[in-house]
Order: sequence, then C-alpha cells, then structure tokens
Amino acid sequence: MSLRSTPLFYGAMPVALHWLTALAVILLLVSGQVMAGAGPEGLRKILPVHVAMGLVVGLLTLARIAWWLFFDRRPEPLAAMGRMQARLAGIVHGLLYLALLVMVASGVAMLALSGAVPRIFGGGALPDFSGLPPFFAHSLVSKLLLVLVLGHVGAALHHHFIRRDGLLARMAFGARPRS
Repeated sequence: MSLRSTPLFYGAMPVALHWLTALAVILLLVSGQVMAGAGPEGLRKILPVHVAMGLVVGLLTLARIAWWLFFDRRPEPLAAMGRMQARLAGIVHGLLYLALLVMVASGVAMLALSGAVPRIFGGGALPDFSGLPPFFAHSLVSKLLLVLVLGHVGAALHHHFIRRDGLLARMAFGARPRS
C-alpha cells in the first residue's frame, strides 16, 4: 500500500490520519461528556488527557489538510454515488474539518484566557471554564461535531452494508489492486 492515494483508494497516510483522528475524536467526545457530569475530582483526572488529546487532534487535522493541499489528491468519487451525493459528502467532510479546528481553537482559547495550564498539569484549583466566552462555541460545536460524526459513520455503514459499493474499503489498510 502506497503512502499516496490512487484514483480508486486512499493511501496509507490518509488512512492512518483518518483512523487516528477518528479514534481521538470519539475519545474526546466521550471525555467531554463525562467531564460535564463529573465533580472536581473527576474533572482533575480527565481534563489533562482531554486537553492533550485535543491538541493531538489539532495537529492531526492540520497534517491532513497539509497532506491534501501539498502531497496527495483524493480518489475520485464512486461513479454510483451521483453528483449530488458526492457534493453532500464533500460538504460534510469540510464541516468536519471546520468543526475540529473550531473545537481546538476554542479549547486553546479557554486555556489561554483562564491561565489554567499550570493548574491542569501541575495541581491547584481549576477555573470555571463555563464563564469564558469560548466555552459557548466549544460546547455548541461539540454537539454539531457529534451530529456530523454520527452522520459520517451512518453514511459509511449504509454504503458498506446496504449499497455494498466498496466505499468503506477505500479507507482500509491492506492489499489493493493497482489503478
């Protein structure tokens, strides 16, 4: 499997970036929900991991964008997909990238405005992030991100199990025919 994509399949680099980002985003969405209901002790345990993973997602997202802009091109849409469905898929992917970047930016802004980094990683009382202006964006976009992720996963599963058109196989590791 080549690092770069072919007209039919994604290469090893975009596949790895996709699945690493997917796993991290799922963990971030879950940890964010757990933190919302956790007391101070639970928050103290989860927040450092949430912050570090959020920064990793930011770096992975920037790496994905740089990969597509400078090193690779996406495979062609499936012929059976149709123009409207391909356009909708492009919009959803764009919104996923935008939502991830807004989540990282609002998270970093909360850290910067609160001065909480030394307390998150070193100890001390944590600030109330909900009073900070970026908190609203972070909270709102997290819900949008959840809807986008569920829609993205649902569409992939629909293509795999119902349409059986090989769409999901394009984003898998393994041997592939050359195109």
